[in-house]
Amino acid sequence: MRETELKILFPTERLDALRFFIGKKELTVEQELKDYLDKTYERIVPANVREYVENRLDQTPTQEEASEQEAQESQPEPQRERQSRQSRRQREQTAAEAAPAPESQTEDAAPTEEENQGMSMSI
Repeated sequence: MRETELKILFPTERLDALRFFIGKKELTVEQELKDYLDKTYERIVPANVREYVENRLDQTPTQEEASEQEAQESQPEPQRERQSRQSRRQREQTAAEAAPAPESQTEDAAPTEEENQGMSMSI
């Protein structure tokens, strides 16, 4: 759930006195204000609107996950392609490390593309 910060002006001397006495009750000004806003919200906002808002709040995490997935899908093609190439390279490198090196290759033969990738990734 997104939250919005509220700022109000209040005389400093009064706030200091309020904090002193509210602290004796092991409370905070912020929590008392939040409780007051919650009660005011319930008193002023009609029940059917509160129900609608609560339903939207319950759906927010699911929508955020969907938005993240859509954002990834809407990335420019080169960026998505780069990510898929990187995944493919990682799979190829893992497979190359797991498989024994072919003995038929001579020492003076040019390195394969896969070996070049492995060298560049180790830097």
